Amino acid sequence: MRIFKRTFKSALLSALSDKTLAQPHALLFMLRRAINKHQLMPFIQPIVDARTGETVAGEVLMRWHHPALGNISPEYFIPLAEKNGLISRITESGIQSVARTVMSMAFICRPETTLFFNVSAADFKNHAIVNLCKAFKRDTAQRDLRIGLEITEREAVEDTTLVKDLCKSLALLGVDLSVDDFGTGNANYHYLMQFRPRYIKIDKMFTAGVEADPVKEAIVRNIIAVATELHCLTIAEGVETDAQRQKLTTLGVSHFQGYFFSKPVEASVFFHQLMHALPLR
Repeated sequence: MRIFKRTFKSALLSALSDKTLAQPHALLFMLRRAINKHQLMPFIQPIVDARTGETVAGEVLMRWHHPALGNISPEYFIPLAEKNGLISRITESGIQSVARTVMSMAFICRPETTLFFNVSAADFKNHAIVNLCKAFKRDTAQRDLRIGLEITEREAVEDTTLVKDLCKSLALLGVDLSVDDFGTGNANYHYLMQFRPRYIKIDKMFTAGVEADPVKEAIVRNIIAVATELHCLTIAEGVETDAQRQKLTTLGVSHFQGYFFSKPVEASVFFHQLMHALPLR
């Protein structure tokens, strides 16, 4: 009887979840409430130096575990947040939450460790992102813990005087810029001219199966060549097999990110493993 009840409850929650996700207005109401109640939590996926195999950075990814419906995919709530003016609040929540985690753990940073936070076009419409980065550096007091901002490809960032001023202010703070998913969406050559990024991320669209696809290999080789000319570092996303890793190493990628090395883990777990040099897999 208990097994039947558990099965019925699971099926009911699944049906409710599917119905809710199919109704944007209901999901938007839940998302606003989740942000207010701090239900979105930061996970961090390690980024590995291709030469040494050491974790030298991490990408902060916000995750939403609803108390009744369970895990809600970012594929649902991130586009919804962007469309309805909530994405900057999620960015703010992520940066502040990671800062609190660092402070609570008395975290001792390895030299030149970078945390990348995703930012969108909405984050370049005022000075809030600069103030958030200042507060993060002040509150954590970690001289060797660098901040990176990954500019997403989904919405175009206008090339305005304000954006130029923001980029100058971020550079003075020592904040690194990264063009996310280069070669997709709005993440194109114009972004390289506009932002002069420190990092270029190679989308998993191009890295998946690169060891057996000459077209993908040519694209990745070209991205790396451009990055080299611009004195940028490259991060290959979606690395899931050793064959991928070996091929991308041969092509000259400087950093790896993907399930072959680690799935995203809770922020506290990431920092604990980083401090104690524990295996991340």
